Amino acid sequence: MRMLALLGIMASIGLPALASHDAAREAVSVRQLEQFLALAHGKPYAKVAVQLYQLKLTERLGTATLKHLETELPGPKTQQALVALADASAFLNPPSEEIPAIAKPDATAQREIISLAAGFVVKSMHRLPDFFATRDTTEFQEKLEAPDDPASIAGLDSPLHFVGTASATVLYRDGQEVVNEAETTKSGKKQSTNGLNTVGVFGPLLGTVIKDVVQGTITWSHWEWGTAGALAVFHYSVPQEKSHWEVKHCCVWFPIGQAQLLRIPGLFDEFPSYHGEIAVDPASGTILRLVVQPELQPDFPIVRADVEVEYGLVEIGGRSYICPVRCVSISNSTVNRSKSLGPDTSASGFKMTALNDVVFRQYHLFRADVRILAGDNPEKDGNATAPSATPAKASQP
Repeated sequence: MRMLALLGIMASIGLPALASHDAAREAVSVRQLEQFLALAHGKPYAKVAVQLYQLKLTERLGTATLKHLETELPGPKTQQALVALADASAFLNPPSEEIPAIAKPDATAQREIISLAAGFVVKSMHRLPDFFATRDTTEFQEKLEAPDDPASIAGLDSPLHFVGTASATVLYRDGQEVVNEAETTKSGKKQSTNGLNTVGVFGPLLGTVIKDVVQGTITWSHWEWGTAGALAVFHYSVPQEKSHWEVKHCCVWFPIGQAQLLRIPGLFDEFPSYHGEIAVDPASGTILRLVVQPELQPDFPIVRADVEVEYGLVEIGGRSYICPVRCVSISNSTVNRSKSLGPDTSASGFKMTALNDVVFRQYHLFRADVRILAGDNPEKDGNATAPSATPAKASQP
């Protein structure tokens, strides 16, 4: 039976009105971004945010650098734009100065690190207690447009824009992940999402990938600096016949008029080949970063469904565990330009990008509290009533 690390594109909510396209984004390095932000001090926050959305990074903006830049960049809109920019770079190589000048380990040392990593996954999954945590999601989406000539927009590099935020409780119990579906925005209204949903970050994701990797290929990539020292980064590849990574896409979109989109249920459910990276602490085998990039065909209704998960030390019930602390998901799916509503759901037209930035916090043990209440109403014959027990319930933070 296949374990599922599920990334579903739940396009059940209407897309926003089609917007006019801005200029193509300007490519910058992390150093150039830092220089831009230094010059942005004192400028209107809204203007800085717009300018940030017009940029794209050519190298990865790491979490540590992102947090540092956020503290120096006031205003929620500018911080949201910076997060979108950083997340879009999550699947790129780090700047050259973040790659240590350390010799490549020999084949024996590489095998030892990989063995430690596999052992870490087995041990960590068995050691984790039942717990719950808060999942905060910031959602972004590419701006869409509807020009007179649909062919003229092929390959456009449109900027993302902020969609909304949501918070949910994620429960890890008996090795399975359960999410409270009652997600709300800050205003308390039902969450209106960009359609992107990643499932399995606490549950089968890491175990599924490692089981697949040992049947695929894994090769040395590079060293890079982590928060506690150098990390060994390996590139892996899993063929389709060994893949247990599932990608679902529920809908194909057709424009009705100039500003409305109609959902047509699709049947896309595949276990494609995929590749990615694993960043490992070479001394302990602890996996601190995992990248999964499915290899989807250009004619599929969804052509990108990438996930990056970062792990860190968290405290649960007075003990320390390695758990997910951040996740980035990005998808690229089809907006079909045809007005035909026939059975053909093959990809055509142009693509819509959705991006989710997820932060996990407030980890707590999940446990049952049972309280015995003594009877306090004697019966007429002088006998006390039998003790009663309250139902088991989850302890709250």
